[in-house]
Amino acid sequence: MIKSILKNSYIQKEISTHSATVIFSHGLGDSGAGWIDVMEEIQRRNNGHIRFICPNAPVQAVTLNNGFKMPSWYDIKSLTSRGDEDPAQVDESKNIIEAIIKYEMEEEKIPAERIIIGGFSQGAALSLYTFYSQTETKLGGCIALSGYLPLATKFFIKPLNKEQPLLMIHGDCDQVVRHQWGKLSFDHLKSQGINGEFVTLHGLGHHSSPEEIDLMTKFINERLPK
Repeated sequence: MIKSILKNSYIQKEISTHSATVIFSHGLGDSGAGWIDVMEEIQRRNNGHIRFICPNAPVQAVTLNNGFKMPSWYDIKSLTSRGDEDPAQVDESKNIIEAIIKYEMEEEKIPAERIIIGGFSQGAALSLYTFYSQTETKLGGCIALSGYLPLATKFFIKPLNKEQPLLMIHGDCDQVVRHQWGKLSFDHLKSQGINGEFVTLHGLGHHSSPEEIDLMTKFINERLPK
């Protein structure tokens, strides 16, 4: 399984001794290629020891887009409701991220706390779910851009990563994943005692920005130093 996952991922390899890893998941309809340039930019900022892995989501039918098949971590039924995701599909994609984590730990000998997971939009949702579902793997942190917590009405975090840092960033002009949805997800997590920060970027829509990349870089620099 892991060989096919990595073969189907975009990887920005370390340029010095590999001692940390960032796994970053793309949004609906995108691919890992859409974020590898951002990862390369972050790597150039004193992060040559970090390997960046951007996996590709499986191609499947998406109800929101009239059943059209596209890269998607799980089916999305609408943009107005949250919590109605298919748990089996979310778990299948969580297994992909966990397989990469396991490979980095066992084959590359990277400690779990030197691994950060993150993503954009649907990929951010998957990362939040994966991060707070862990029962044995204490990770280094989580980055969620323009995201939300899937299965929010049913989801209660596992305590293992509760004190590990979370950075959520959301633009207040996002017309796809509304700012209020991201903030409600963060508040739901915060009510369960997580250690996190929610940053609002004024004027930002459903995309990234230089300011956001700066915030990501700072978070990674602080938590995955050489």
